[in-house]
Amino acid sequence: MLWHRRREAMPDPCAALDFNGCFATILSVHPYIDPLRAQDFTLDAACTSWNITEPQPELRTTISRTLSISPLVSQVLINRGIDSPDKARSFLAARLSDLHSPFLMKDMDRAVDRIITALARQEHICVYGDYDVDGITSTAVLMLFLRRAGASVSFYIPGRVEEGYGLCIEALDRICAGHDARLLITVDCGVSDMDAIVYANSRGIDVIVTDHHELPSERAPAYATINPKQTDCPFPFKGLAGVGVAFNLVMALRKTLRERGAWADGGEPNLRDYLDLVALGTIADIVPMVDENRIFVRNGLDELSRGARPGIRALKSVCGNEDDEVTVTTVAYRLAPRLNASGRISDAGLGVRLMLCETLNEALPLAREIDQENTRRRQIEGRTLTDARKLLDPYRDDAALVLASRDWHPGVVGLCASRLAEELCRPVIMIACDERRGIGRGSVRSIEGFDVYAAVKDCAHLLKTYGGHKGAAGLSVALDNIEGFRARFTAFCSSTGHAGRTSPEIITIDAEIGLQELSYGVVQDIEALSPFGPQNPEPVFCSPDLKYYSHMMVGNGHLKLKIKDSGRFYDAIGFNMASRYALGEASIRLAFVPQINLYNGQKNIQLKLRDIKCN
Repeated sequence: MLWHRRREAMPDPCAALDFNGCFATILSVHPYIDPLRAQDFTLDAACTSWNITEPQPELRTTISRTLSISPLVSQVLINRGIDSPDKARSFLAARLSDLHSPFLMKDMDRAVDRIITALARQEHICVYGDYDVDGITSTAVLMLFLRRAGASVSFYIPGRVEEGYGLCIEALDRICAGHDARLLITVDCGVSDMDAIVYANSRGIDVIVTDHHELPSERAPAYATINPKQTDCPFPFKGLAGVGVAFNLVMALRKTLRERGAWADGGEPNLRDYLDLVALGTIADIVPMVDENRIFVRNGLDELSRGARPGIRALKSVCGNEDDEVTVTTVAYRLAPRLNASGRISDAGLGVRLMLCETLNEALPLAREIDQENTRRRQIEGRTLTDARKLLDPYRDDAALVLASRDWHPGVVGLCASRLAEELCRPVIMIACDERRGIGRGSVRSIEGFDVYAAVKDCAHLLKTYGGHKGAAGLSVALDNIEGFRARFTAFCSSTGHAGRTSPEIITIDAEIGLQELSYGVVQDIEALSPFGPQNPEPVFCSPDLKYYSHMMVGNGHLKLKIKDSGRFYDAIGFNMASRYALGEASIRLAFVPQINLYNGQKNIQLKLRDIKCN
């Protein structure tokens, strides 16, 4: 038995196009989704190479027969490292009961005991979050649970422009002035903030750090640090988003409070109700879509679709998705960019307040304000990207790009850096310079296979602060050090051989098939492998010697083909391919993702193209 979910075809980065040539609503670009967007971005055929995965017929047959699924789906599972019937069954079910014990995380017992002590003493607790979607949802999860547990609790999100990323001394002074907080819990930040944690301790504040970013060599003196990436942490899955770490803390708290009789008379919170927030933050942060993340997202999408939370319902309403099923695509291209916008150019606390709303009437004005901020963010981003492209010429031969300007808003440089890294196939740093403070705040975006955090860490002596992970990082740097930092960073990238793409893009093919193998049942089984994302990409297949009967350009540079195989016709769509292929032969080879498309009540199998080669 497979669990089927309505298809969530990843849209073209610029627009959504149904496969019969009709345009849907233009979607806002979500550059954080680079690993997913890359599935829709195809180079010229001469610049691509196909790597067809070696089939494993015996294991494929075993999994197929044991689980009663198609051999084709079994092969895809094997290609993802799911190499036994038990692993396949667990992967497909995505059961909440398969979550790991949160107490496997280092310092979890210590953190739980300190929070319960604060509850007993009625000490004020401050939740300190980050200004992106992961930080906003992490903050909301902890706020909601601690309120239900009877805590005196508030939250603080630093201003991106005024305070920057992470825990800072100025923010701690404001927290102390506003509340007599005795316990501070960071979410999605804090692991690199040594000086601020020392300062908090001097003010009589215990700090519990919950984070998922890479750890510096020197550990901050927090009361407890919950981060699965700690070298001595036995928690088996290291790829959680910040909201996943925060949710594990909530699971551990609830279990301990239950054991101590906290809800003997009822009122225990149902943590399934929090999974909408966990899924939202997990998708937005582009973490591996496997293990706990897959479980969170599979179950959380159901909660997002249900829309029980007023803030989620209001956000869906301003996106035009009020009554629609929510998919990864909905989150990545509609919900997350709007929620991010407030933290980028105004006040991320707006997003937290939206998620904490108790009524739709309270939530709708906040959602409309966030939607307006997103429109303004897109305008600022467009101007910044245009400006950045004008600065490229002197650095086009560099192994990496380090660009800086006093005219840029720090809230959009990460988005623009993502776009340039994808376009130019090299790591990109964009720095927004604050001449009054003498500091530049930069966002770093990487390319596949390159650890950008290691490159930034190599330049630590030139930076004021930095943090992040392999795919992305943030930093602050004195303006006088930018040129030295540029030289050091690009030299490091050059020494590793990452000077842009010099070899063909390799497209991994899950299996070579005939199109007649794609029944509706098989394609539905393929779709049951969703949600797709890093480490669980959409399955890609190839078919040789296909005949195409027509091709035409549709939309803004998209290619539509009519394919015939074994007496049956298929539609195929190639986003951004119209100008890249001059089809002069009737026989072609296709690399594609099969999809079921519903249009005007008609259901048919269609192919989303990854590549085309002429025979």
